[in-house]
Amino acid sequence: MSPRPAGGGRARAREKRPSRQKSAREIALNVLYHVDTRKAFADLLLSRELKRQPLAPRDAAFTTELVNGTLRWRARLDWILERYVRAGLDTVSPWVLNILRMGVYQLFFLDRIPPHAAVDEAVTLARRYANPGAAGLVNGVLRKILREGGEVPDPEQVIEDKAAALSVVGSHPRWMVERWLRRLGEEETRALMLANNRPRPLGLRVNPLRTDRETLRRSLAERGIATEASPLSRLSLRVTGNLVLAGLPEFEQGTFFVQDESETVVGELLGAEPGETVLDLAAAPGGKATQIQEGRGSKGLLVAADAAMNRLSRVVENVARMGVENVGAICADGRVLALARPVDRVLIDAPCSGLGVLGRRADARWRKTEHALRTLAALEAELLGAAAGHVRPGGILVYSVCSTEPEEGMDQVRRFLRERPEFELQDASEFVAPEAVTERCVLLYPHRHGTDGAFAARFRRKA
Repeated sequence: MSPRPAGGGRARAREKRPSRQKSAREIALNVLYHVDTRKAFADLLLSRELKRQPLAPRDAAFTTELVNGTLRWRARLDWILERYVRAGLDTVSPWVLNILRMGVYQLFFLDRIPPHAAVDEAVTLARRYANPGAAGLVNGVLRKILREGGEVPDPEQVIEDKAAALSVVGSHPRWMVERWLRRLGEEETRALMLANNRPRPLGLRVNPLRTDRETLRRSLAERGIATEASPLSRLSLRVTGNLVLAGLPEFEQGTFFVQDESETVVGELLGAEPGETVLDLAAAPGGKATQIQEGRGSKGLLVAADAAMNRLSRVVENVARMGVENVGAICADGRVLALARPVDRVLIDAPCSGLGVLGRRADARWRKTEHALRTLAALEAELLGAAAGHVRPGGILVYSVCSTEPEEGMDQVRRFLRERPEFELQDASEFVAPEAVTERCVLLYPHRHGTDGAFAARFRRKA
């Protein structure tokens, strides 16, 4: 029932009736439906929906769990459902399919949810978003799963192809599994998929202009926010509990930036010195730009360039919040940016496949394609070549991506050194924690390091 109008009086016919408050499951369903049908980004859509229709903290957490869990385990959920929907999943509408996925996710992965509640709520959603026939299908499928005790065969026992079986077991696209099997072997591929299917801890980078890591840790602990020190960066904390940024004084005062330690390591690899001019060639949202200026007390100019004005505005906002200075913002495509003179250091954190951050973006694995990866690798090569043109003799160039794929990592390094013999690769272990380094470059994996996946290389232009 819709709430009565403010003031308690009878609503006049011409007044707009208040919108109905959606339940936690209903909001989750709407997000999943639009991810499926409109290729919406789950995190952005979920954040928008929860602002539009605020829920109690516990219900909001449940909505988030439903969305992210259903997306992470989609391949496993669909494999289970295929055994119970005799006509095939391709005959089921997106609304009904996502209701079924949410129902099965609750039955198999959420022990704290009473099974009858999961089934009853799924049937209610089917009536609201489909038709009586669909409600009957949802009821029949979920109750049959309950009657059978949720017993389904092990995919590896019935699927002969190893990559196909692991794709179901770990719920990743087959093409990704095949790549990782070739490069990492079966044991590490399993470990990587498992790491991607766990909720990722939030990373915080301390602002040394305003506090230090231990002081920030104690301050957050007093507010009930548990953190632990990163083993890879002296500037980083890992949040081990829940963190709500809205209204948090430490965040609003710029004592920290939300940034995974894999990104913080890249800023440390650049190692900008006071008085130098630095170009950040793909700067949004400003995490590395502010880190660079914080580390040298804003003593030196930083030029923050980005191709999108709306993204560049986030750089400006974060520069103000973190209290750094001497940052100039330029809206420009890094491939064609022209500067009056070379600079001391250049950072190119290039657009990439994002295959290193699949654990943080639950829907991303289903959006990525191997063709897109190859296309992005070509763009990265262009940007790296353009960045090299801005480095003075004796200057430093750092290239980074949030990916662990060779086409975006070591293959780029080898090609660049062949084409630009005036540059040499420096050993990253001289500048960052040695455990973050492989073949003289930063290479971080979620299952090995507990961070997002990332790659970075540091080059020096010969004098």
